[in-house]
Amino acid sequence: MPGTPHEVLIVALREQPGLLGALVSTLTGVKLPRSLKPSDATLRFVKPAELRLDLVYRGGQRRWVLVELQRGVDPAKRRRWPLAASLLHDQTGVAGDVLVITARRAVARWAERVACVRTRLGTVLQLKPVVLHLGAAESKALLDERHPELALFAAWAMQHRHGPRARAVVERAFELTERLPPALRRAQQRAILSVLSERMLALLREASMNPDKIPETPAARKLRLFLEAQGRKKGRAEGEAKGRAEGEARGRAEGEARGRAEGRQEALMTLLRARGLSPSRDDEARIRACTDPAKLDRWIARAATATSVREALGTRATGARARPRAPGRPRPASASRS
Repeated sequence: MPGTPHEVLIVALREQPGLLGALVSTLTGVKLPRSLKPSDATLRFVKPAELRLDLVYRGGQRRWVLVELQRGVDPAKRRRWPLAASLLHDQTGVAGDVLVITARRAVARWAERVACVRTRLGTVLQLKPVVLHLGAAESKALLDERHPELALFAAWAMQHRHGPRARAVVERAFELTERLPPALRRAQQRAILSVLSERMLALLREASMNPDKIPETPAARKLRLFLEAQGRKKGRAEGEAKGRAEGEARGRAEGEARGRAEGRQEALMTLLRARGLSPSRDDEARIRACTDPAKLDRWIARAATATSVREALGTRATGARARPRAPGRPRPASASRS
């Protein structure tokens, strides 16, 4: 299945049609018609079958360009590329281009010869696509101040690389991205980070945390500041998510404890009434106010045999008042002396 780097570049090419023309012109010197625009990339036959492609551009005079982003070898493309090109040729009556973009040299060599089938009798079915291999030299050409939007392709070519040169390409891509309008700038910065490997991102973060140990170029500084801002944003989001999760956990725990306490309270009230012991309003208020499960359990146990609500709740009876002295009864000697 296509990964994030594949999908990021597809979105960029679809949303910015001029990117493809700038890429082809920079690497081959050939200018594509400006009328080419992305169209439906699903080709349908008369029979119920579909051929899904990465991108299909269509333009004036029935021109078309089929674009495939290829990260690895896919034997099925031996059949699908000639089929797609034949179908578009049949629909439009015009021969178009099949353009394969890859960052791997081995994949580039494979793509050039995969769509060639020869039978024993000698029939040859062949399609030779235009292959754009985004290697070191091509990435350098894409870091063009006149076309900062192409910096995304240069960074995309570094998706399998992690050395100092690859990091320098990424830093330069970030520096050139600063030349774009604000809306495009933020989108391309996020896209560049999305196409990089986790290893490369870890190296960039490590370097950004220790800027004094490495001579910091303007490009590295821009990348460091962006990574720091992204880190703060990610930290805030994770903190908020953790806070929500902890709050929800506390709320659930408190709710469960409250529910267990209320269950014990109802059990105690039911038991007292069943035994003919009617709690007063003060007794009921005391029971409702108690949320200690252990205490409620003790009250329930005592209520099973108690002869009064006070006995069940362990309420001490108020002290008896002193009995009045009978008339004519002599006072104690101690009292008469006081």
